[in-house]
Amino acid sequence: MSLIPCSQNVFFRQFFTRQRESARRLKYSLAALTGLIGCLAWAPNAQAVPAFARQTGQDCIACHVGGFGPQLTPFGRAFKLDGYTLSDGKKHIPLSAMLVASYTHQAQSYGNNNYMGSPPAGFSANDNFTALQQASIFLAGRITDHVGMLGQATYSDPGSQNLAWDNTELRYAHAYTLGSASGLFGMSLNNNPTLSDVWNTTPAWQYSYMAPPFGNSGPTVSPVIYNLGQSVVGATAYTMIDNSWYAEAGAYHNLSTYWANALHAGNASLQGEAPYWRLWYSKTVGPHVFEAGLLGFDARINTSGLPGLPTDDYHDIGLDATYQFLNGGPNIITANAIYMHERQNLNQALLQGNASNGSNTLNSANLNVAYWRDNTYGATLGLFQTTGSSDAAVYGNGYSSRTNSPNTNGAIFEIDWNPFGKSWVNPEKNLRIGLQYTLYNKYLGAKTNFDGAGTNARDMNTLYLYLWTAI
Repeated sequence: MSLIPCSQNVFFRQFFTRQRESARRLKYSLAALTGLIGCLAWAPNAQAVPAFARQTGQDCIACHVGGFGPQLTPFGRAFKLDGYTLSDGKKHIPLSAMLVASYTHQAQSYGNNNYMGSPPAGFSANDNFTALQQASIFLAGRITDHVGMLGQATYSDPGSQNLAWDNTELRYAHAYTLGSASGLFGMSLNNNPTLSDVWNTTPAWQYSYMAPPFGNSGPTVSPVIYNLGQSVVGATAYTMIDNSWYAEAGAYHNLSTYWANALHAGNASLQGEAPYWRLWYSKTVGPHVFEAGLLGFDARINTSGLPGLPTDDYHDIGLDATYQFLNGGPNIITANAIYMHERQNLNQALLQGNASNGSNTLNSANLNVAYWRDNTYGATLGLFQTTGSSDAAVYGNGYSSRTNSPNTNGAIFEIDWNPFGKSWVNPEKNLRIGLQYTLYNKYLGAKTNFDGAGTNARDMNTLYLYLWTAI
């Protein structure tokens, strides 16, 4: 799980009404961006990059709903779009860190003879306390007037049990005017499709923001755009016009074998470039913020690694919407929704016997509504659903589905408490305690006996208690 650290308190329009920088400064900024591209994976020489809150001198609630990460306010979105460059002009420590401890209870315990299989090495069949579920270090903030970055490395247990790169982005941004219109142009070099986005509908930032290390949290099958984080690197260019219209386009490519091993990243098996595009429109009316958008992603995948074989082709398109109520008072309401449709041409999988159909579809929907009081007490309800084509080889053999179906739906209930405060300026006060319950109504095509061995959808229900601190 990857989360943006805190940012700043600056009026949204301030970013988009700046005067143009001189041509000389633009040339130097572009040169700096070019030189930094090679350092994206790890940037120990970026001594001037502070953590976002210390960089701006502002509390987390200026940019984040719920105290700290990852839901952004209009101020937080502006800060990110403008390249993480706003600063109070002082020197700051460039690092932040995040630690997560948790307790997980599953309705069905791990066991050698059931769907859950065996527990990870060193853990019990159920009721596991993980003293260090996740530890992340962030190198993040302003590099030049127009260049900034968010860099994250994460240790997870019982997952990778090693330090791997996590969500990482290098961003360039520059304001412009075109006639009576004001705008912002930017570029992002990152390692996760939709990481560059600023709304919590898209896959990189979608709820749930914390997830249990054991059991389940949400659908087990999802479109390909959800599954490539950290195993690819891509570049996109974006523009925002009049604080409302946004367009972004770019492409992603596999990491080389050397860098995939060095960064403990997976192999995406992409064949060539995978294009990504994003469009959205936002409108603010008093305390109400509205957003509606589209996104798309295409990927050709060769899992065999053998040349000459046809690829499996995935075409994703999504529709998303967001609502936020932010009036500066104690009550905050947010709602995020996305529907993704994926068309699959399984040429290679069919040839190798890993699919029964030459083409399939997969649809996913996610809706969540949250209420926060004083950015201290929070409650969230999330609903999720996956539907798609029946395929005996993909879901029967690959997922042990009795009905050969990916169809899954359920709900996530969560309450949160920030007991000591809401600011990264005081590191000892950055603690969130969250209690989350994931409930399944249907799992892999059935409510009961979905695996043909007596396992019911409700057996996958998971209770998750976490403590999250940031410094």
